[in-house]
Amino acid sequence: MQVPNANIRSPSYYIAEMQARCAKCGRQARVLALAVPPNHEILVEGEWQNVDGDAFVFYVAELPDAVSRHLFERSPAFRLQQGEDPADSHWINHCEHCAEAFSDDELHCEPGGFMPSRALDAEAISLSRIDEGFSASAAGYALAPEFFASMRRP
Repeated sequence: MQVPNANIRSPSYYIAEMQARCAKCGRQARVLALAVPPNHEILVEGEWQNVDGDAFVFYVAELPDAVSRHLFERSPAFRLQQGEDPADSHWINHCEHCAEAFSDDELHCEPGGFMPSRALDAEAISLSRIDEGFSASAAGYALAPEFFASMRRP
């Protein structure tokens, strides 16, 4: 089922998983991310456009229940964080040890995290393909991430 304010959709998606160091407690914690394969669609000026490339999706405000369940099964620490203004709410990783929130900027916009700077670093990221429909309302979108092909697929 598509979420009402979706701006990205795909017939399948990936759940990416890796370990990241928590800035608060210093321990390694599991973090998740969402990605879509080639031939997904994005909403541009009211029109759906096909995109022929992999992409990471972040700053996600809305997800279908089925996608939420898959994420919760892998890590209850990846959950919807309510902002003071409901418009500021989005799915975010939390440390499984101390509950500190991980920044999507650090995980998706800086070298490292889900934006590795070397193929060797990309091999530490596991991609699990989910062959179910995906839609989301997301403010972050990273098309054709470098070294995506080097990420592990179990």
